[in-house]
Amino acid sequence: MQGYHQDYKAHEVVCREGDPSSDLFFLDTGKLLICTITGTQVKVIARIGPGEFIGELSFFDGKPRASHIVTLEPSRVIQIPKSELQRHLPFWFLEIGKSLTKKVRLLDQIIHESNFRKIGAEDQKPLSIEEQREIYSVITHQLP
Repeated sequence: MQGYHQDYKAHEVVCREGDPSSDLFFLDTGKLLICTITGTQVKVIARIGPGEFIGELSFFDGKPRASHIVTLEPSRVIQIPKSELQRHLPFWFLEIGKSLTKKVRLLDQIIHESNFRKIGAEDQKPLSIEEQREIYSVITHQLP
């Protein structure tokens, strides 16, 4: 299976909410912040560490990216093209993934609109005002 890696510095955008892409990403090294922006507030969805996948929702349903992904430290991300990965997966697996993705997107929307957050979840710990300013600036001013 072919893929390619991209090295990022700290505070660089890997992808933006709404980006059209259905490739799957794998975090080889570093740390990523998954977030959304409402007004000027940066809402943490998760912090991702090495060995985790990113972009699985868009991989399965082909819809635009559901959130922003920003590096918190120097990171290496491996991008696996959807066309390459599909050749190795059975049809039934892709159909199950589409079904689960539909449910996850609905739950994401409910959580986003209601301001729910897992209590005590370290990977969803809110950013300080200064961290929010920095991440907001990176997302809104950095060219893709």
